[in-house]
Order: sequence, then C-alpha cells, then structure tokens
Amino acid sequence: MHAKDYLSATDLSKKTAATLDAMEKGESEKLIIMKNNAPKAVLLSIEAYEAMLEEIEDLRLAALAMTRLSSFDPTRALSHQTMLEKFGR
Repeated sequence: MHAKDYLSATDLSKKTAATLDAMEKGESEKLIIMKNNAPKAVLLSIEAYEAMLEEIEDLRLAALAMTRLSSFDPTRALSHQTMLEKFGR
C-alpha cells in the first residue's frame, strides 16, 4: 500500500466531495480510512466494487463447478439429444 491509499477520517470529513471526485476520475481505486492511526474502513470506487463482486461471483461459480465435477456420474447423465427431445421446442 502507498501512503496515498490512506486517508484519515478527519480529512475525509473535511474533503468528502473532493475525495469522491478524485475517485470518480480514477485517481484512486480504494482508500483505507484511518481513525486514531488504525484502519477502520475501506472506501472503494464503484468500478472497484463492481469488479470485486464480479470476481467473487466467478470464484463462487468455479467452486460450484469443481464440486459438481467431483461428483459427476456419466452413467446417470442425459445426452444432449435426450434433453432436446424432453425439453426442446
């Protein structure tokens, strides 16, 4: 982390609009908010937040796929043709 990634709670309260404008312009993706020299919160740009949510969802789906692959029984699987016959148009 760089020093510019940290912001005191006092500075945030005094410079909220400027901080949000800087984040919107891409000058910062995230800020760690400090209070009494201890990290208390993280402020993320909307882009960073959405990317984080997307990555979490991708990881969740990958874990689900891996679990399903480990218990996959090809003898119980339905063929594509069977699925089309059963659910096709």
